[in-house]
Amino acid sequence: MQYVRRLWLAAACTLAFVVSATAVQAQTTKFLPNDTELVVTFNLQQILKSEVLKDDAAKGLVDLIKGQVNQGLADKGLDKPLKTAGFDIFRDLVSITFAAPGGRPVEESFIVIEGKFDAAKIEAAGKEAGAGFKVIEIASTKAFEIAPKGDKKMYVGILNEKILIACGSKADFIEAVERLGGSKTAAFKAAVFKSLVETVSSKQSISFVATGNILSKMADKLPDGRGDQLKAAAPEVDGLSLSITVQKDLDVLLGVNAKDAKTAKQFAGLANAGIRAAREKVAEKAKEDEKSKLALDVLKTVEATAKGSNLMIRGQVSFGNLGMILKNLPLP
Repeated sequence: MQYVRRLWLAAACTLAFVVSATAVQAQTTKFLPNDTELVVTFNLQQILKSEVLKDDAAKGLVDLIKGQVNQGLADKGLDKPLKTAGFDIFRDLVSITFAAPGGRPVEESFIVIEGKFDAAKIEAAGKEAGAGFKVIEIASTKAFEIAPKGDKKMYVGILNEKILIACGSKADFIEAVERLGGSKTAAFKAAVFKSLVETVSSKQSISFVATGNILSKMADKLPDGRGDQLKAAAPEVDGLSLSITVQKDLDVLLGVNAKDAKTAKQFAGLANAGIRAAREKVAEKAKEDEKSKLALDVLKTVEATAKGSNLMIRGQVSFGNLGMILKNLPLP
């Protein structure tokens, strides 16, 4: 039972991330504002269709998670609006994208949701919500102005049956509409962001891309001075990316932007030397320690490479080993 609880905890944390933080597929970046410096992506359908979830035991876990998520939505009073909108999270949601600008307030962040949408039903659900919901028009496109009491206005629009956007700026909304029509294209201001976006793709389950500039700003908001170390390191890192892909195994890819391709290649050499040393050290411990064998299995998959000015570090965790790791978590 403890093992099942741990599996549930890991899965629930992942799903909580999609519901609360939101995320995006790399192919939707064409809608993002030019001053974007942080993007988080959660590709739900890629996970649900992965090889590992075809197992009968995994299907049972997914059903358990669906039940818990649906109960959570009901507890928050969101089940009826979603039903009116004709939207089922596990059936109709493909991916969620959250993007933050580098030089503007977080309230002006941009969200792209890819899925299956019925505009008329969503409008009906909004009208049922009552106060704070208004149907307007922006750039000749129907939009919904949502103004919760005490919060800043947000503009939501269904660009087509597969793309929904939400943002706090009418200018960003207009530009997204123009990009959909092809009259404008994305031209990200931060060169490092453009470089890092190339390291993630729509085939990944979760991806994160951020510039050093925005990481430093995020560190300022951490309580009790806990962001000091992150802030100190940020100037040394132009930007980084992180992705997790759920398929037959769990693949992890970390990208760090260096000042040029030569530096990235040098860093890759140093990283591989460190990885080899770590393997040798852990291999000695693994002769007597079962937990070290798990670490060694993971270290055997880790490798550093250079891709242009990006240092890429790849690793893999089998779901068998993940299960053993979860078993050893210090949970009651």
